Amino acid sequence: MTTKACPPDCSSPCTLSDHKLVAIGGGTGLPLVLRAAASLGIQPSAVVSMADDGGSTGRLRRELGMPPPGDLRNCLVALASEERAELAHIVDYRFIEGEGISGHSLGNLMLAAAADDLQSFEQAVKLFEDMLQVQGRVLPSSFDDLVLHGFDRKGEEIYGQASLTCSPTAIAAVELNPARPAANEEAVEALLQADSIVIAPGSLFTSIIPNLLIPDILQAIKDSSAQLVYCCNVANMKGETANFTAADYIATLGRYGLEGHIDTVLLPYSMHDEVSVQSIEARGIQVMVTALASAHNTQHHDEHKLASVLPAAIQTPCDNLIALETT
Repeated sequence: MTTKACPPDCSSPCTLSDHKLVAIGGGTGLPLVLRAAASLGIQPSAVVSMADDGGSTGRLRRELGMPPPGDLRNCLVALASEERAELAHIVDYRFIEGEGISGHSLGNLMLAAAADDLQSFEQAVKLFEDMLQVQGRVLPSSFDDLVLHGFDRKGEEIYGQASLTCSPTAIAAVELNPARPAANEEAVEALLQADSIVIAPGSLFTSIIPNLLIPDILQAIKDSSAQLVYCCNVANMKGETANFTAADYIATLGRYGLEGHIDTVLLPYSMHDEVSVQSIEARGIQVMVTALASAHNTQHHDEHKLASVLPAAIQTPCDNLIALETT
């Protein structure tokens, strides 16, 4: 099977400035999609998971009672303008020593300070968008105080996003507390107005699905006329998604509300097996099997490889598309 993709030296560079792309997820996968989209001239919107409770983010949540800043900071930095690159680098700085400050990201502390000063976390994020001249939008999926918990395949209940991520046993199901959190209305509107929605790679149960557990976010995805693309992981997470096949990822997303809504799956060679492809295609989903793993770290995606196949995945034409073998 073949599909079309931009060549690595695409001269046009697929200027898609009018295309409304929304990427949804969290962790390190979401900023990667944002950078790939931005390299094509798109100004993407990010809908960001708000269930993180580990590391610097978790400490600030517990000590200050604030929403989690870390994944938002990553997305703000990813979309910072070239003119603000040096500032973005400082915002991303992490202290490696110092009592009480070791492990904290400077950007997380700055967001905490801005939220306290403005008495609004929402306004603090918008201040950072302006300060970094963000080329797009960074939208929390919710402003509620979210706690993720779930069950592993042995039936053990696990509390907290960080604990679920570290589980030595594969995760079977997750839930949010509160069970029906309010969605960020701007995130809902962005999804409804999108031309394409890309579900980013990343931790399935702890970065992706928490967004789908917000009723109005899920409904907006289902109601949107956008092309819905899932960018599958290049590798399973030890514990959380141990022994998952590509078909398992799609089936799980279906269980959490997306059955019959995904249009295209970007499937890396590392996760390709013919049984999965047949299973996914039987659901009416287009499968694009392609090289997505980084040559430097095969556990992560290469944003340039992702950018090369993204126009075809979101069904946006480019005059310089070339044939690409996909199976």
